[in-house]
Amino acid sequence: MPYFHLCDKKMKYVFYLLPVILLATLLPNCQYTAIQPQDEVTVQLKAVHQVQFAGFYIAQEKGYYTAENIKVNLMEGEKDLAIIPRVIYCKSDFAIVSPESMLIAAGKGSPLTALAVIYRESPIVYVALSSSGITRPLDFIDKTVATLDASGSQKDLETQFYIIMKKQGLSPAQVKAVAWDPEFIAFKRGQIQVTSCYATTDLIMMKQEGLRLNLIWPSEYGANFYSDTLVTTDEMIAEKPGMVARFLRATIKGWQAAIEDSQLAVDVTLKYAKNKAPQLQMAMMEAKVPLIHTGEERIGWMKHGVWQQMYDQLWEQGLLEKAFSVDRLYNMKFLQELYGRAGK
Repeated sequence: MPYFHLCDKKMKYVFYLLPVILLATLLPNCQYTAIQPQDEVTVQLKAVHQVQFAGFYIAQEKGYYTAENIKVNLMEGEKDLAIIPRVIYCKSDFAIVSPESMLIAAGKGSPLTALAVIYRESPIVYVALSSSGITRPLDFIDKTVATLDASGSQKDLETQFYIIMKKQGLSPAQVKAVAWDPEFIAFKRGQIQVTSCYATTDLIMMKQEGLRLNLIWPSEYGANFYSDTLVTTDEMIAEKPGMVARFLRATIKGWQAAIEDSQLAVDVTLKYAKNKAPQLQMAMMEAKVPLIHTGEERIGWMKHGVWQQMYDQLWEQGLLEKAFSVDRLYNMKFLQELYGRAGK
């Protein structure tokens, strides 16, 4: 075979192999990161879409969840929706619930864990028409009070009613307690003399309707509770701790942005809310800010003493089926990783 033919073949091989050789040379100096499939989770909200959940909306709209490689589905709450069973039976991965509901469920063996408390103070208030003369729990005697929970998702309203009655040495049997109505129809008609409501939503709307009201705050009668609490299952924490950490990090970032910019919180909320009145959503946001960011600890932070106090008050009321340690009820690991152990 002529020499030049052999050289041609060798040169062809070198030409074809050159990219491979270069790639092999460069690979040791390159960091290759495999593209991880996106986690998809569902979050069950406690109520209808409104500025109450602005932190989640901001995390969604600003791409905080996407940056953590998570696709989040935000499920609107609805009347009579039993939220805790949805999480337990895997129809939702995370949820916002009241700590009262969570404590009562834990007394029945519920495998839920609190990851963060969004509302560090409760917005619950009992209201009566100013003309009624009702200004304190003692005045509830022989009156009709709308506070009972028919759905299993509003235990905070019912529980705090029992606590303030006991704190005042009164018996719930002295009151005609009926189911709470989120539309307040019977209350507005005068058929119900006292109703529980949320100062961050219902109270604002009733005042905008022109109702003159007397306010009875449970916190003034010994009921000091957290409110909206982010929970998941023990199984989720055990099997996907990294995803839980990423989800919480993005969520807290969303809430930090909401607290820093109320207008942003309202603007983003209006993309989700059925009630598109910006003035109402802004009034609601302004009422929520001091409950979320009290200035004591960082957003979401939880304290053993508060959980223990809530547990003790529910236990005294006989609302827990069995005793348990509150230490198993909440998990500070993820918040401590996010903020440091002090939470300041």
